[in-house]
Amino acid sequence: MRNIVLAVTLSVSAAPFAATLQSGVYEELQLAVSPSGQVTGYYSETMGVGVTRNCAFALAGNVSPNGEAEISSWSSDVLPGHLSATADGVTLKIANGQNHDGCMNVMVPQINEGIALSKTQSTQWISLAEVVDERVYLSSTPDVSTRRKAWIVKDDVVGVLKIGKGWTQIQFINESGKSTTGWVNSQSIKPLTPPAA
Repeated sequence: MRNIVLAVTLSVSAAPFAATLQSGVYEELQLAVSPSGQVTGYYSETMGVGVTRNCAFALAGNVSPNGEAEISSWSSDVLPGHLSATADGVTLKIANGQNHDGCMNVMVPQINEGIALSKTQSTQWISLAEVVDERVYLSSTPDVSTRRKAWIVKDDVVGVLKIGKGWTQIQFINESGKSTTGWVNSQSIKPLTPPAA
């Protein structure tokens, strides 16, 4: 009896890596992506010891079907830009991005062509918000009776995790990377949104 050998060739097509924008911390950029595809972000970079220089601006946009976002970024001026996902982070491109407040001597000129930022922490943020009250204490539950000793202060940027009736669950990450989560009165924060034209 003869042995018959069948050769089978399998063709496996490797789909290209489809990166999508996700909530998280990307070096100096905090980014939130809502389930409906709205993107909010806050970039903050400080240079120097003693006398420091700080570059900070916010951004917002919507994720397109291809997983990227055309954004508006703002500090004192509103500048258009682009945000796209990479295998290990995001690329942020803002023409004239160095013109944002304090960024001329801090941010690398490559912001015009796109700077690559690696993800340093994953989050579940649905949006970002700014603290409007001078001091806001965090509660363990959406109830003032569970108020803790932890607090955030005016102009801090926080990640929004959940929105309840009159209360919002937030996460604050300080400059050293320490994270604090709690509930705050929804009126003590405001969403990061571009200024009206």
